[in-house]
Amino acid sequence: MKKWFLTALACLLGLSLAAQEPYPELGAKLDEYFNALAGEKADVQSMECDFLISSCTDSLVRQFVTLKIYNHYLNSSIMGDDAVAVHIADKWLLSGEVPLPSGGDIVNVQLFADFNRSSLIGKQAPELSLYGPDGLAVKVPAKEGYSVLYFYDASCSTCKVETGRLARLQESGEYPFTLYAIYTGADAATWEAYRPNLPSAVHAWDPEIESLWQRKYGVLKTPGMFLISPTGTILGRGLDTPALKILLNQEFSTEQYVYGEAGQMERYRQLFAAYGDTLKVSDVMDVADYLAARTFGEGNIDAFKQMAGDMLYFLSSNKTEVYRDACAPFVDKYINLPDVWNTEQDKAQVVSLGRLLSDLSTRTPVGLPLPDMEVYGTLRRKPCLFQNGSKTGTFNLQSLKGKPTYLVFYTGGCSSCQKTMDAVERLVSKERSARVLLIDMDQLLTDYPDQAGAMLDNFDLSGMPMVIEADKKGIVQHRYVDLTKKY
Repeated sequence: MKKWFLTALACLLGLSLAAQEPYPELGAKLDEYFNALAGEKADVQSMECDFLISSCTDSLVRQFVTLKIYNHYLNSSIMGDDAVAVHIADKWLLSGEVPLPSGGDIVNVQLFADFNRSSLIGKQAPELSLYGPDGLAVKVPAKEGYSVLYFYDASCSTCKVETGRLARLQESGEYPFTLYAIYTGADAATWEAYRPNLPSAVHAWDPEIESLWQRKYGVLKTPGMFLISPTGTILGRGLDTPALKILLNQEFSTEQYVYGEAGQMERYRQLFAAYGDTLKVSDVMDVADYLAARTFGEGNIDAFKQMAGDMLYFLSSNKTEVYRDACAPFVDKYINLPDVWNTEQDKAQVVSLGRLLSDLSTRTPVGLPLPDMEVYGTLRRKPCLFQNGSKTGTFNLQSLKGKPTYLVFYTGGCSSCQKTMDAVERLVSKERSARVLLIDMDQLLTDYPDQAGAMLDNFDLSGMPMVIEADKKGIVQHRYVDLTKKY
């Protein structure tokens, strides 16, 4: 196999299957779909794309959608997306499920898949038997520790820059890895003159390409860089030195994962925002089940713990009925796993929070009557000729029957509480059949500490305001009610 084949093949694979788009509106929607999927694991994106293709009943539309997907992932600059292109090639194009526009295109697709299939991220790195400068065999990658495979050519100007950056990274001693500098040329004299640029590397070559390194690692141009884990798994491909350093930082980082980071909370907010006002507890659990299947179900315990811990923090930080009602089933299913949450950090940051949320969920739950206890407060209702609109004193909660009743727990100096109080005024002026018992927790703690303790024991008062709705029989119908959205 000669070097000209490398150049010719690179040009061949550079051809695009894209034709003039016959469905511009569909093409624009697919672009939006790709943006929404960005960042998901390759197998998740492959599954979503399979569903999209299989849902097309018209053969021309199916062909358009398949080629659009293939070209998107073929040309994506996101590391790992090429795995989706290989999947689409194997499942839909090479299998004949979706015909290609011309017979010549099948060659392009076949070559792309063949030259990338064995070196995708997550695959076991193919073993190579190369030759060192002394002619002795060099086995790649290393059997222990991290390996960096660096394919370069002496005539490649980009390689000269990358070689210098890579040499500085290795000489810094920040990360322990074995660097294999693999010369892709066939000129021994040129190779000998170039080698000192990477003095700490294990130098190797295979001028006759007997090891099939081109096909096994898909190296059709230089530079080409791969990071291999100690277990032989490909962690990164198509890297430059800055990208390599990012991956090494992740691998060697000793920092503990921080749950509830703002960026993760925003991702969950956007995820659930798609449900709008129709969100139910079952929807929250469906999302949790899906994420767990893509992490725990695939044996990635660390990713599962990050997902579940962040979701627990998200649920606990949202003082709305659906999210708080979802806490108990979520904790039961995904946090009460002692074999998974087994470190001191797990117990302090996740398990303890899960236990607290489970305990709070049992306090005056929906479907049970209000507790039989007295509390000092102010009863607000719509005034009429026979009664005032406000009455302050001590009330037995079980005596609040005959009309729908809201219990509003609040504290002074709370902006959200003030907005709720304004909503209470709108409620009582509008609804003659409703009444509201306002309970000032600051006053209870000062003047009626026993009552304050009883309230804390029987209600989830971890956040203010806390609004509970009971029906005419005194049965709790809703907790964590947001009156500002209703009135």
